[in-house]
Amino acid sequence: MAKISLAGFKDPVRRPRYLIWVAVACIVMAAVIMISLGATSSYWFCGGFCHSVQKDAVAAYDNGSHNKVACISCHLPVNGDPVTFLIHKVKAGVTGAYELVTTTYAVPLNATSHLALNYGHMGEGQCTQCHSLDTRTVTPSDGIIIDHEVHSENHVHCTACHNRVAHPEADIEIFTKNPVTGERAAYHADFMTMTACFRCHTLTDESPSGEEYAAPGTCSACHPADFDLKPANHDAEGFYPAGHADLAMMEVDHATGRPAEDIIRPIAHGEPYDSSETTEAEGPGEHDYVPTADDHALHLVEVQEVDYCATCHVKATFCMDCHGMEMPHPDEFKTKSHPELVATQLEKCEMCHKQSETFFCDSCHHGSSVGWEYDPQVVWQTQHAAAVVAKGVTPCLGACHDQQFCVDCHTALQPLPTSHKAADWLHKDLTVTKYPDTPAAASAAHALSARQSIDSCDVCHGPGGAEAQFCKSCHGMEIPHPDTFKTNHVSGRNTPAVCSNCHQQRELCSDCHHEGARNDVAWTRQHPTTVAASGAQPCFEKCHENKQFCVDCHMNLNALPTSHTANDWTRRTALSAPAKHQVAYKEAQDSCDYCHGDGGVQAQFCQSCHKLEMPHPSGFDEAHKADFEAKTYTKDVCTNCHSQFFCDACHHPGAVQQQPWRTYHPGIVKKDGAQPCFECHEPTFCSYCHVRL
Repeated sequence: MAKISLAGFKDPVRRPRYLIWVAVACIVMAAVIMISLGATSSYWFCGGFCHSVQKDAVAAYDNGSHNKVACISCHLPVNGDPVTFLIHKVKAGVTGAYELVTTTYAVPLNATSHLALNYGHMGEGQCTQCHSLDTRTVTPSDGIIIDHEVHSENHVHCTACHNRVAHPEADIEIFTKNPVTGERAAYHADFMTMTACFRCHTLTDESPSGEEYAAPGTCSACHPADFDLKPANHDAEGFYPAGHADLAMMEVDHATGRPAEDIIRPIAHGEPYDSSETTEAEGPGEHDYVPTADDHALHLVEVQEVDYCATCHVKATFCMDCHGMEMPHPDEFKTKSHPELVATQLEKCEMCHKQSETFFCDSCHHGSSVGWEYDPQVVWQTQHAAAVVAKGVTPCLGACHDQQFCVDCHTALQPLPTSHKAADWLHKDLTVTKYPDTPAAASAAHALSARQSIDSCDVCHGPGGAEAQFCKSCHGMEIPHPDTFKTNHVSGRNTPAVCSNCHQQRELCSDCHHEGARNDVAWTRQHPTTVAASGAQPCFEKCHENKQFCVDCHMNLNALPTSHTANDWTRRTALSAPAKHQVAYKEAQDSCDYCHGDGGVQAQFCQSCHKLEMPHPSGFDEAHKADFEAKTYTKDVCTNCHSQFFCDACHHPGAVQQQPWRTYHPGIVKKDGAQPCFECHEPTFCSYCHVRL
């Protein structure tokens, strides 16, 4: 590695050359430093590179009257020494580079105007190096009196008021329009407003900043005698009472006292304004002001609650003198104190709330407090019935009224609630289905209303709920029915009129007692289907003592079951299908017994028709020929059940159903001969027939 040697400086021959190169290196280094400091102090570097992410600050500077003044002229100490200059550059460079890389820079820049409020950073010297009040003509706005000398004597430096003089934000396209006024709003508070003046000025002897001194707040201190002190908005239509209340309750920016809607909150990294994505600079910046005991600068501007109204009115007395009570109302007033005040000073409430026009009281007492959406277009007497039906009277009785209040009003007006006029108020479908699994459910409107709020009924019908005399006089029994009633209510058969007060469906009892019952079909027509499906035994298990009940009913009604009218009920129509009465008998013998008597096929009813043992005994097929010859049986007995084809199918092979034998037997005889016929008939049998025909 090459070593740095100072031997050349000792050598008389080489010393001049060494000195020349050292001088050249120093000159080059000095030139680089000077050029770098100059470049980094230029607008090109400050606005185009370092602060390019804070577009609003650069745009405001470009739009201002100081856009030809170098940034460092105001943002560095006046006549600062080179060391201070270098320290500032190093600190700003390191901090700025870190914030750019990590995207932790504040947007907008200097969001709370802490640089303007910092007397040490932005003192009078920055302004007076160009502007001199001794030679400058002060031109305040019309109607404004400003004594700059007094402000200076009280340590109020220039930028404490003129905080946006180098970065004015009015009418710059980058700023979003105020949605209320239509004007372009600013990202920063502007302290050149009357409310900002009241950071120091006060209408009382107390300083809002807590200092020993208090700037005067009398109108004549800042305005000439001919100045119109009343703001134009006070003359606007609707300002009193609603407008002034809205203005008084409006959120304000604590730095200026202006309504907060006039100041756009800080936004993220220079993007277009979006109120849902805002960021504030966190923690003290490099120029943040840290007050000392001997410093009188305006360091409380960010926390002091200055508001628009307080610039003219001492709110503690002005509002109280008019309203006669604490404003805005404390929570205790809203929940406890105001009923007494309403009783004694209703005109005070009417002054602001206009209850006679706006239903202000009703919207709470007859609305939100009872869970009802109050309609201000409809008087309470008209809509309260619907509210009571929906919410009951409990909220009313618990909040303001006692029950007697309701009774007295209803007694005086004799109103019939509109709900009582509904067609289903007294009666509606009330069907029992398979008790106890699915018991009856109330459906009439009066029953549903009573279940929801029985105390609402008490207002007119007296206390006691369903046990009240009014209810009992109609129901005639305990309502709702107790469990014992549901299992032992046979007595209802003796008092059908009482039951029909509520249960008006004809088949109500059938719904429970008769499986498969339908309200639209009388049970006398429906029960044959049920009995055919499951028999009559379930009837005897539940209600009816014996089959005599069924017999008596069928006999009294002379009821012929529909099954008995079928063509094949008594006789079979096909060899493969027996007669239906035979099938029904085999499936449910006891069903036949109800009408035809006990004994089954041996019963007198069956014997009078069949006239022989049924079913046919074993061997009947072989023995019946002899029985016919002995005239034990006759053809008439057989035809009670069997048609002629039944015999022909066996005795006359080839017989055709529904056709008499004589129409088709010639063809069979011609084909097979007459010999098969002689197994039953004598040879002379054929001649008897042929001779007769």
